[in-house]
Amino acid sequence: MNTERPRAFISFRMEDRWARDFLKEHARNSKGEVEFIDYPIQDPFDSSWRARCELLISQTVGTIVLIGPTTYQSEPVEWEIRQTIEQGHQLFGIQVNDRETHPIPKGLPAERVIRWDFERISSWISTWV
Repeated sequence: MNTERPRAFISFRMEDRWARDFLKEHARNSKGEVEFIDYPIQDPFDSSWRARCELLISQTVGTIVLIGPTTYQSEPVEWEIRQTIEQGHQLFGIQVNDRETHPIPKGLPAERVIRWDFERISSWISTWV
């Protein structure tokens, strides 16, 4: 029997890493069913980053895109969305500010975007496992 928890990739801009940390902490406190992984871009968007990111996405069941004010401008986020779709994995986005709606990154369908609500997030993720 496989006891390893399924993994979900988190795509985000570094300015929104607080939201990534908050999501991971909530999952840890609620003993969530899914393990979250990410690979923040520190250096220029290069081929070694792409190769590592592609591998990490391949080891997940889906990608969660954290949508902040400038996420739609991020080439790496758009690339992670395309990679998730190409690999046939699940995908949804979360608006990180509960009172603001930010532009959705290219490739992420609007009907796959929810507000920041842990019950809804857990509900969406539960369909992946």
